[in-house]
Order: sequence, then C-alpha cells, then structure tokens
Amino acid sequence: MHSPLPSLLASQITADSPCVGHCTTVLGDDVCRSCLRTFEEVSRWLEMNEEERRAVNRRIALLQRKQSVL
Repeated sequence: MHSPLPSLLASQITADSPCVGHCTTVLGDDVCRSCLRTFEEVSRWLEMNEEERRAVNRRIALLQRKQSVL
C-alpha cells in the first residue's frame, strides 16, 4: 500500500533561514557578513512567502559559489 506521507511532508517543507546566529554587520555594510542577507532580507524574513525565501537562499548560494572561486 502506498503511503501519502512522503508527498505530504514534501509540501510542508519550508525554506530554512540562512541565519547562523553570528550576525556581523558594521555600519555601512550592505549584507550580514555571516549569512550574506541584506538588512531588508533579514528584517522581512518572517513576512516573506516561500518563493521569496527560496529566492534569497538561491542568491546566497550563487554568491557563495562565486566567492569560493575567487
């Protein structure tokens, strides 16, 4: 018998916050040096829908890949 549980769980998975609990921003920084989110992204995270959160996470992942190449 096929269980609907896996598809149910997949629909409930939410985008995780990239916050690592070490906020490091200095006056004038555009992004947190720890999680790489902008001030607006940090302040709006709880208000963002899943699509917006995933877009932030994709932008951060792309930035991390670019930085690792340098």
